Amino acid sequence: FNDEAAISLAHSLANNCTLNSLILSYSLGDVTIAGWRAIATIIQNPSSELEELDLRHIRINYDVDIFLANSLANNRNIMELVLPGSITNRGWAAFSRALCNTATIMDTFLSNHTLQIVNGFPHHTAIKTPIDVRKILQLNRANSRSQAARHKIIITHFRTDEVNIQPFIDMELKVLPHAISWMAREDCADNRECRSLLYQFLVRGTSIFFDVGGKTKSMNSTRAKRQKIVLQDGID
Repeated sequence: FNDEAAISLAHSLANNCTLNSLILSYSLGDVTIAGWRAIATIIQNPSSELEELDLRHIRINYDVDIFLANSLANNRNIMELVLPGSITNRGWAAFSRALCNTATIMDTFLSNHTLQIVNGFPHHTAIKTPIDVRKILQLNRANSRSQAARHKIIITHFRTDEVNIQPFIDMELKVLPHAISWMAREDCADNRECRSLLYQFLVRGTSIFFDVGGKTKSMNSTRAKRQKIVLQDGID
């Protein structure tokens, strides 16, 4: 199995609507980065029905495991993945980032919320799978994609001693009520925690979104009044 075969395989699966399991174990010994790019197109293909990908016992270098992780970030179908034992710490960090990119709220939202099993976890001990990756897989497994995205955003960007409301301040006014409502939805794994987040947000946000005591706030007064109206409409 070489680059030519990998490219041919990728072309054959470009319009795959039936194959849901692909085992390439022991097959990719002579594949270079060019062949791996072709394999990556299989992972990235949004119309693919592939749900299981087995790459065990394949020798790959640092560049390839990072490349695979980046490809996985945009995948919406693969639920089970078996990786080679040669994944480096930096490679695992890339897989963790693909599952939950903490850079911004939008990056977290666009992370992979589909993958549930890596190297047998949670069905086996999966000793080689780092604990941070295991935790994210558990979250994906226990929730729908939309719920997993929401939990990751709350855990990553709002679960602190005090709710960070800066992302809300920077939002467009028409988006703000929907974001607040979304944060307090009842499908949270711990509804009490979600209500607490909303409460903290309202307590801290009062002095920023509203003109309390007739004092002028740092925000433009016209914008503040508009935000007050929109926020009230959203809560009602």
